[in-house]
Amino acid sequence: MYLYNASLIVEESVHNDLIIWTKQLLATKSTAVRLLKMLDSPHEGHTYCLQVEVDSQEDIQELRIGLISELQQYIDHHHREKAFLFESVMEYLA
Repeated sequence: MYLYNASLIVEESVHNDLIIWTKQLLATKSTAVRLLKMLDSPHEGHTYCLQVEVDSQEDIQELRIGLISELQQYIDHHHREKAFLFESVMEYLA
């Protein structure tokens, strides 16, 4: 089993708009994605994480093609240079 994480670093000036849009996007998806706000982030602005547990690498690829692609396109179109998205994947060992 894997934990997929997509982190968003967002400038103060656009974070409300981006989070509202992201919550609306997540409401349309059947996958149980958790949206978290990082407390005490070392970054300027706000840091958020989208996390989901998946069973396979194929599930991760589906997330990248669907949800993450939609989110990245929105950022590129509406918040270029004001929001940054990066991914990490962790495998459960115990």
